[in-house]
Amino acid sequence: MTETIPIYEKKLQIPSYFVDGDAKLTVSSLFSILQEMSDNHASLLGAGWHELRERGYFWVITKIQLVINRLPKWTETVLMRTWVKNSAAATSPRDYEMVDAEGNVLIAGSSIWAILDIAESRPQRMSMFDGCFLPQERNAIDRKPPKISALIIPNEPHNRKEVVPSDIDINRHVNNARYIQWAFDAVSEEFRTKHRISGVTVNFLSQAKLGDHYATYSEPLSETCLQTTLYSPDHRTEYCRLLTEWTPIEP
Repeated sequence: MTETIPIYEKKLQIPSYFVDGDAKLTVSSLFSILQEMSDNHASLLGAGWHELRERGYFWVITKIQLVINRLPKWTETVLMRTWVKNSAAATSPRDYEMVDAEGNVLIAGSSIWAILDIAESRPQRMSMFDGCFLPQERNAIDRKPPKISALIIPNEPHNRKEVVPSDIDINRHVNNARYIQWAFDAVSEEFRTKHRISGVTVNFLSQAKLGDHYATYSEPLSETCLQTTLYSPDHRTEYCRLLTEWTPIEP
């Protein structure tokens, strides 16, 4: 049974297993929260994971851009919101907001989702779910997630790693939050102690699966902007590209 919920809201108390050494929500955990909010809302509208699975399809996120004003702390209660905007032929935009107890917007963002078929991972037309979604004109941020240009990757990766079982999600490929974790783990501790994250843009390009290998490569675009790519060491596949924006922490 579907419900008419144009904007889905849920209160969340930040748990200890979602925070870092400073007791703040990690960005990878934030992506897990956004993924869960998306599926909860889609399920209420009749187009969640189970509904798609029965028809041989699954959701994937292709792009996302987040503005991070502040990351909430452990035990803090926040209000999450998500809603769908007007879909294109093969993509569905979805926005997000995280608000604190005083009504301040902590995090705002926009994402692009697609539906793939399980057999061949081919994109499907969104028209199959006409009538399920209730598109909203409201924008969490005033721009769409942009395309990130490719970096020139060195020939010899120095940090080759293997995809392990804990990286795999219910669709049997690497969960989107794991890519974020890999990218943030590559940022030096010295840099992170002097900066706070203020924005993240991600382009998800390919699906890494169990047993695949990956490497990370980063280049600073400015003193406060870093671009990272996650790719296969044989250079045949690029899994995702990230732009992270940082704000210096006052001494």
